[in-house]
Amino acid sequence: MTIHESVIRDFLRLFVWFPLRWMISATPVNVAFFIFMIMGDLHFWASGKKKERVLLNIETLIGTDRKTTRNIVRRYYEAHYIDRLHIFLYPKLSFREKVERYVKIENISVFDKVLKEGKGVLVVQPHFGPVQITLLTLALLKYNPIQIGYPTDRGLSMIGRSVAFRHRLKYEAMLCAPIFPADEYLGRAYKHLIKGGVVLTTGDGAGGGIFLGEHRNFRFLGTERMIPLGPASWAVRTGAAFIPTFIIIDGYDRFRIVFEDPITGIHNDIEKDVVYMTERFVSVAEGYIKKYPYCWHFWDEIQNY
Repeated sequence: MTIHESVIRDFLRLFVWFPLRWMISATPVNVAFFIFMIMGDLHFWASGKKKERVLLNIETLIGTDRKTTRNIVRRYYEAHYIDRLHIFLYPKLSFREKVERYVKIENISVFDKVLKEGKGVLVVQPHFGPVQITLLTLALLKYNPIQIGYPTDRGLSMIGRSVAFRHRLKYEAMLCAPIFPADEYLGRAYKHLIKGGVVLTTGDGAGGGIFLGEHRNFRFLGTERMIPLGPASWAVRTGAAFIPTFIIIDGYDRFRIVFEDPITGIHNDIEKDVVYMTERFVSVAEGYIKKYPYCWHFWDEIQNY
C-alpha cells in the first residue's frame, strides 16, 4: 500500500511508535495481532479515495460483486497493519516454538530436497502477506537465510525518517538473519546461493515506481506491470532452485507459508529461460492473488487497465 505524507500521518506515526509500541511490548502476541487488525478496520472506515480505487481495481480485475469486494478490501487494510506492525513482536517471537504457534509451513519437503542435493534455494515472494515472517521462520528453523530487501526513507517526512524509518531498522536488526539492501553490493548473497544457501527476494518489484535492476513488462492481472528479471537470472546463473513462496493470512494471528514446486527453464538458453521462468512466476502469483486478494500489497498502485 502506497502511503502519502501529511501532518496527520506524522501525528499517527508518533502515536504508533511511542505509546502503541510500548503497549504492544507488554501485550500477548495474539492480542497484539488483534490490535493490528482493529487498526486496519479503523483505517478502512476512515479511508476515502484510496479505498474506492482499491475497490474498483479488485472488483474489475477479480470480478467480485461489491459486497464481497468490500470484505476483501477491509481485510486488505487489516493485512497492511499486520504487515507493517508485526515487527513490534520480534522480541517475543525469538524462539522456534513460539513462532510455530502462529505459523504453519506447507510443502517444506520440496525445500529440503533441494538443499540435500547441495543446491541453493531462491525463495521468491511477491509482496503478499507479511513477507518478513518467512525470513523470521526460516531463521528460527536454522536454515541460515539471507534476505534481499529495500529499506529506504525515500519520500518520507522528517518524522518519517527520524522516527518510523530509524526505529524500523532497529527492529529488523533483531531478526536472526541479515537483510541486504537491493541497491547495494550483493556479492555475499550471491555467493551464499552458489554454496547451497537460502536467499529470499521479492518477485513483483519494489513498488512505488522504483525499479531496481532489469525489468520487463508482463501481462499481470489484466494489466501491464514491470516485473524484475533478477530473481530468475540469479537462479539460472547459480543453479539454485527458483521457488515461488506465499505467506497467507488465515486469521489475524494465523499465517501459512506455502512453498510451490521449483520453476525451471526449458530452453537451455539463459535469456529465454529467464523470461520463461519470470512468466511462470507471474502466472503462479496471479493464481494466489485471485484466491487471496486481500494479501497482495499493490492493489492501490494500479491506475488503469
